[in-house]
Amino acid sequence: FHLNWDLLFLDTFYSCAMYNNFIEQLRKKEIEPIVNLIDFDFLSYNKREAIDNIESEEKISIFIEIIEKIVSTFKYNVQYYIVLNHTTEYLKRRFFKGTDVDNLALHETVQNLLNLYDKSVQIIKSINPYAKVSVSEEFNVDEEDQLDLVFSFIDVIVRGESPFFEKIAFKKSDIDFIGINFNDFTSNSEEYISLIRELSEGKNNIDLDEVIKRCSSKYNLPFLITQNIATAEDDSLKSRYLVNNLYKINQSLENNVKIFGYIYNSLSDVKINNHLLKTGLYRIDDKNRYISLRNFAKIYLNIIEDNGINERYLKYID
Repeated sequence: FHLNWDLLFLDTFYSCAMYNNFIEQLRKKEIEPIVNLIDFDFLSYNKREAIDNIESEEKISIFIEIIEKIVSTFKYNVQYYIVLNHTTEYLKRRFFKGTDVDNLALHETVQNLLNLYDKSVQIIKSINPYAKVSVSEEFNVDEEDQLDLVFSFIDVIVRGESPFFEKIAFKKSDIDFIGINFNDFTSNSEEYISLIRELSEGKNNIDLDEVIKRCSSKYNLPFLITQNIATAEDDSLKSRYLVNNLYKINQSLENNVKIFGYIYNSLSDVKINNHLLKTGLYRIDDKNRYISLRNFAKIYLNIIEDNGINERYLKYID
């Protein structure tokens, strides 16, 4: 889950207590929490602007101070942190507009984000030496080659370099795993049906096999796969797509690929521009607010329970 920074800035003490209580409830149910500290998809405009302008110890300390309070509250209850999420997508939206790129401004912002990441990791490791840290990014096979030619924040963190900055070396950062946000990028039933047909014919361009293959060869690190399935109304289509992906992940684990987790990251439906995207594992009735588990979600949970997938993941990260 990601943190609400507007709430954290408004009342840090209350927010920390609220999140800590939530984590304790997860622990009681034997659910391992993975905390997204700064997620650019859920960061308000004012907070993004504040991060863009981190140029001094004084400015970075605003975020670091709160992160230290958060991690100090969680202590050993949280073992996995995604420090920065969707960073490349945010930098692309901000700096890559057509053919014009402000290289100096991009480099300064990247360096500021690296400083924020490194300081956050130092805090996490000092409070909980056993904690694992990561950055997470959107990954699309069709875009991955383009990103290599443009900019990849994971490259900066893992390798200390980026093809975009050919003559600039960054200090390599401490990182234990990488997060891969893999989505099918479809938005309606017609596209989703087409995707399923391509899957059955082995012609799908956005293929989890290819994502796993590229990540394994490019980064010698365990990786966490997250996914938000498309918004098709038909549960059977969602189920087929989900079963297909879980099968591929299970095959990869048998081949000793360093996958340590797979997350379906939408418990409930999401509303965007007054349009409800039916992505959730759970259905909420608008009239009586009754919550029920969707059929494809039952299949998802049964596969994981029956195959002991959780236990097979852990050997790559513990």
